Amino acid sequence: MSRICIIGTGYVGMASAIGFAELGHTIVGFDIMPERVADLQRGITPYREAGIEETLAKHLKTGRMRFTANQQEAVRSAQLVLISVGTPALADGSCDLTGLRQCVAALRKCDLTDCAAVVLRSTVPPGTSDDVAKQLENIAEVIYAPEFLREGNAVADFLKPDRTVIGAESITAAVAYATLFEPLQAPIMLTSRRSAELIKGASNAFLALKISFANEIANLCDALGADSLDVLRGVGSDRRIGPAFLMPGIGFGGPCFEKDLKSLERTATRRMVNCELVSGALRVNERQPKRIVEILTAELGSLQGRRIGVWGLAFKAGTDDIRDSLAVRILEDLSERGAIVRAFDPAIRSANLPENCTLVTTALDAADADALLVLTEWPEFREVSPHAIARNLSARLVVDGRNALDIERIVDAGLRYRGVGRTADPVLELEAVS
Repeated sequence: MSRICIIGTGYVGMASAIGFAELGHTIVGFDIMPERVADLQRGITPYREAGIEETLAKHLKTGRMRFTANQQEAVRSAQLVLISVGTPALADGSCDLTGLRQCVAALRKCDLTDCAAVVLRSTVPPGTSDDVAKQLENIAEVIYAPEFLREGNAVADFLKPDRTVIGAESITAAVAYATLFEPLQAPIMLTSRRSAELIKGASNAFLALKISFANEIANLCDALGADSLDVLRGVGSDRRIGPAFLMPGIGFGGPCFEKDLKSLERTATRRMVNCELVSGALRVNERQPKRIVEILTAELGSLQGRRIGVWGLAFKAGTDDIRDSLAVRILEDLSERGAIVRAFDPAIRSANLPENCTLVTTALDAADADALLVLTEWPEFREVSPHAIARNLSARLVVDGRNALDIERIVDAGLRYRGVGRTADPVLELEAVS
């Protein structure tokens, strides 16, 4: 079994740490934030994921995992060093590599005698890992091994990968890393560092393209009176296409897709290559949250002084992450139009919200409004009684930005339903029954 140091304890770093510990390796996690290290040593994780704290507690108890705010201590005697620091987007669409540069500069001062490879896991523009390799030349071999982990399901994804991609120039270093994944029995692909970086960026770009395509088809369904879920289910049933990510909604948000597409677009532009599909996906995604507010405005008229209930702030269900959440952008739009918003999310207890937006403690508290918006696809929202919603909702309107609710139950309660490419009116439903 190997001794592994993991630098950075966000969801990628934590999933990697717990995943490798589950495979029997000894893990030392490093983070520059002492308060986060202290929390981790107490078994408190920095993000929400089902079962993660129980698994962390198990490995802390056995001593297989520990955390420190001292980087030199963390890498001492490590056979592999994994870098999973954040690379957030800058205003111009480029990646902020400040944290990575600081990490590499610190590694140059560390004792890496026992280290078979430094493995970069952070999502970076093509060419970045080659630059890191130059900085660590004669100190350690450098591998680029992208992660394909979904926030909220990261540990499960780590332990059941579709493939493991390893970008390396040294076969010895690549084998040392690949050996860790043999128990998972998933395909291992060996390529160059730059190709591995592009595999990561292109994978996220394709998934984002599917989401934007689904949203454009759903908007067309709205105009033609078709049901977007039926249409896209039919499209996704083709085995050449597949159903994954063909779910219309408010668009893709969060810390990955939009950032990665902008980075890929910027890289292409700098090399004078057109990436029109990537640019188009970004344009569709920029418009989609505005369309949700336009649906609300078409139903209610002016939003000035209107009370709008909102279900969901996290960028996706299963997490408490509101970084680059499109739900928050929609709240900003509502605030600018003079609406008074009552928002609820089962994973969020406090948040810095726009003016006239209040965080409430239950789903029914949020539904005490003129109309209700659903912006995150939490399964528990389907369990709320539509009749209880109807008693509180004065304009009797539900705008389901995730197509997450049971449309028949909503209209049976006497509510008008507007989804993304789906509409149902309770009057029409009653006439059809009679």
